[in-house]
Amino acid sequence: MKKIILVLFITTCGILLHAQSNKSWSGILKAGAQKVELRLHLTQNADKTWQSKWDVPAQKALGIPSSKTDWSGSQVSIEIKAIGASFSGNLTAEGNKLEGNWMQSGGTFPLVLEPFSDTIPAKIVVKPQTPQPPFSYISKDYVYEGSDTKLTYGATLTFPNESSTFPVLILITGSGKQDRDESILNHKPFHVLADFLTKNGYAVLRVDDRGFGKSAGDFQQSSSEDFAMDVEEHIRFVKSLPMINQKKIGLLGHSEGGLIAPMVAARNKSVSFIMLLAGPGIPISDLMGQQNEAVFKSVGMPQQVIDTYIPLYKNLLKTLSQADDVTLGIQQAKEITLNWFNASDKEMVRLTTGISTENDIDAFVKTMSNELYSKWWRFFANYNPEPILQKVKCPVLAINGGSDIQVVADENLNGIEKALEKGGNKRVTIKKFDSLNHLFQKCTTCTVTEYGELETTIEPEVLAFLLEWLRMEKI
Repeated sequence: MKKIILVLFITTCGILLHAQSNKSWSGILKAGAQKVELRLHLTQNADKTWQSKWDVPAQKALGIPSSKTDWSGSQVSIEIKAIGASFSGNLTAEGNKLEGNWMQSGGTFPLVLEPFSDTIPAKIVVKPQTPQPPFSYISKDYVYEGSDTKLTYGATLTFPNESSTFPVLILITGSGKQDRDESILNHKPFHVLADFLTKNGYAVLRVDDRGFGKSAGDFQQSSSEDFAMDVEEHIRFVKSLPMINQKKIGLLGHSEGGLIAPMVAARNKSVSFIMLLAGPGIPISDLMGQQNEAVFKSVGMPQQVIDTYIPLYKNLLKTLSQADDVTLGIQQAKEITLNWFNASDKEMVRLTTGISTENDIDAFVKTMSNELYSKWWRFFANYNPEPILQKVKCPVLAINGGSDIQVVADENLNGIEKALEKGGNKRVTIKKFDSLNHLFQKCTTCTVTEYGELETTIEPEVLAFLLEWLRMEKI
């Protein structure tokens, strides 16, 4: 979820004025069994402020922007709001190494960076499923305006090259600002889905998220409720098109998109079916606890250490996301963290949070507050999908990967199924794909960083199952 769609366990570190000539740094992040090369690029503006961005060469993830880069003396703090991450660190006395800790959703990972040359070639992993022209169907780009939001949206509609009307699927991305292809680590999952489904007789609309590409709007000041309004606009748009069968308009949501699709379907009678790919079925606070536990396990963290940390994480998640006043919320979070620190094994504390002494607590809480005290997090962290799912009456397909560490399969699929049944929905299909991850790839280590190392974007068996369900439901 937020945005583990690009959760790379990456880190930045500190700089000093006398090290300003060193603009690029490289290091190997070690997280359990994983080893990933990371590259940091720094640029100084005319007003002496700094900007930074990141590369993960093995995954061809280039130019990941930092939202904030500040330093004072030898200390630097860098935030990457797009993936809910931040860093604080220092330059060594010799000036030849950057040492710091990266924090994301409470996890802390050390990294040492050293100057490097941009001439080092990056390993590129080919993604053979990415569609390439010429296409056997029609692909049209649109820019249209929402009647309620007054925002413009950039989109691509694909549909068969025939004189007819077609069922349409509107694709809804996961959390974090994304393009219409839901691009991640050189994969384009939504382009792959659109290509496959259109070749099999369906129209597919994929849209840039608000504030991205050709879509307008302020993504940072938006929540899942706002994104649901965007989907309502997409429905109005496809209903205006002559090639669309208005009785067969469906939503396909991935990850957070699997939360948004039921929100729209529960209130909009134009939605005739929904498909939930790794969507949430339990309260998000519980989901995030499970996600953190699964991610920690995937990088080799001992269970005893995890059990020490997860209660703190869930407590801070609730405290910071529900606080009416940010200052009061931070103060309460500091007290919670201090009590936990005093009562816990100090080595376990260090492994999970990077806190070594009481003096480190302020920085830890400030970092987590920066992540959680936002419009998106305040809605998302307190959301329970069950009441909305109970109101969904159209056919529902919910699938998940059995090795998904972002949306754990069994608990969420069971939650979706029980909520729909409680609401009286009889047209429900639930499917778990063993050994597949959050992107529905066949995985080996099944970590987040492995996504970009795999050639397959979506396993063919998953695509075939989606088509089989659509035909079974006579869509």
